[in-house]
Amino acid sequence: MRFLSHFSMGIALATAGAVAVTALPTEAQAQKKKKQKKPKLSKEFSAQAGPIQKAIEGEDPASAKPMVEALVAQQWTGYDKFVSGQFAVSLGSKLKDQSLQELGLNAMVSSGHTPAEQLGQYTFFLGNFAYGAGRYAEAQQRLQSAYDGGFRSNNIAALLAEAYFKENKNQLGLTALDRAIADKKAEGAAAPEDWYRRGAGVALKGDVAGASAAWTYKLVEAYPTGENWRAALSVYRDSATPKLDNQQNLELMRLMRKADAMASERDYFEYADAAGPRRLPGEVVSVLEEGIAKGVVRANTQYTKETIGLARGSVNADKASLPASERDADKSANGKIALATADAFLGYADYQKAESMYQAAISKGGIDDNRAQVGLGIAKAGKKDWQGAKMAFAAVNGSRQPIANFWSLWIDQQSALPAQAVTAAVTEN
Repeated sequence: MRFLSHFSMGIALATAGAVAVTALPTEAQAQKKKKQKKPKLSKEFSAQAGPIQKAIEGEDPASAKPMVEALVAQQWTGYDKFVSGQFAVSLGSKLKDQSLQELGLNAMVSSGHTPAEQLGQYTFFLGNFAYGAGRYAEAQQRLQSAYDGGFRSNNIAALLAEAYFKENKNQLGLTALDRAIADKKAEGAAAPEDWYRRGAGVALKGDVAGASAAWTYKLVEAYPTGENWRAALSVYRDSATPKLDNQQNLELMRLMRKADAMASERDYFEYADAAGPRRLPGEVVSVLEEGIAKGVVRANTQYTKETIGLARGSVNADKASLPASERDADKSANGKIALATADAFLGYADYQKAESMYQAAISKGGIDDNRAQVGLGIAKAGKKDWQGAKMAFAAVNGSRQPIANFWSLWIDQQSALPAQAVTAAVTEN
């Protein structure tokens, strides 16, 4: 992936008359210079500098390279060392010689005479050079120093993240990449989609505890395409600890379907397995018929024919049993029958009755309350009762909380419901 924007090494250098300035100073900077006492070069340095400058400005500037390298190699201190570095940077820029530029910048930065407002920029360039040369530990140190000093240009935090990733320092890299995204937001800009994908990929492959779900969530939050929703939910499902049970997987697959993220025959088959042709026959028929209509599911495979056939054969009897289930749920001392009945109504997309049954189950108790709250949230989302759905998902905790969070994020993207309104509604209840 590519983090850095194109930039030049045209650094505005205060040269004491020795090297041409490569960028014009502003009027304010010029006035400031007049007030500052200019440091002086030693006689020994000045004696060598004159011929070198002439060579740099002559018809064959390349002839000055060994002279400049020899000059920088001498044990100059203070301002002499700074200006020796300027010679190297100036000639390196002219010759497009990165090694010469790096040599010069090192001399300038270590001289103690680099202007404070330019130190971060110079240190960044040194970090970038080190990264390009594969000296990743040095790149980390240089880039971190520049960042800590306030330098924010050229996607520095993203490059720092890559320097950490190169040495498998994945947690440090993810932290740096998170800062890079935050910096873009602070600028009022969007971080590239590749940054989120990079973070998610590193988190998954690097086995960074808890980071996979967090980074896939960030990806789909910033770029909510069907492809990204599929990636986010699949990565979460595959990396969840403890492993999702069948009902939790169904809750996730329902969201994948809502987010238009069902992209393969395997997705539809997994959904059908999670729902079960006998447990939720109506939902199995609906999802497989959808897949066939989209041309994703092959109608003539043995799995499709057997599963959809079994489900279709169960629908009439299942629907006929629902009124009795409602009555039994109403009489029951706990919410178990109500919960099962709510699941059945949800499978037939009868969101109103499903909502009523989930509420009854929660009220009666004796059930997994988090499971019922997720079902209630899905039923309310089916009715486009966005605020009610958000409230239901906000009440979920424990192992189902990430699933509820993904649902809440999808709802936000559908409804643009202000977070403050949801918070207020939850508080009131």
